[in-house]
Amino acid sequence: MNQAESIKLRTQSITLKNLIELYRLCRSARHHLYICSKKTVCKIKDLIELEMFRMANREKECLIVIEGREAQALIQKAKCILSETQMQ
Repeated sequence: MNQAESIKLRTQSITLKNLIELYRLCRSARHHLYICSKKTVCKIKDLIELEMFRMANREKECLIVIEGREAQALIQKAKCILSETQMQ
């Protein structure tokens, strides 16, 4: 059964490098990655979508959602990637 876990982030602190690492982590584990703002929910299917969302998003914060069988374990790895200074 799939699980869904999330992290709330300040968007100005998210780097492209960290997002790529997060994308690769989800991709290698065959999990789904979603990024949500107040107005948009985007299922990230490739790196281009990921960067387009990052560039177009003007909100102060966003929600990163990981969906899959091991979502809880992946969210812990994601927290390490994104570091405590970026998370709220």
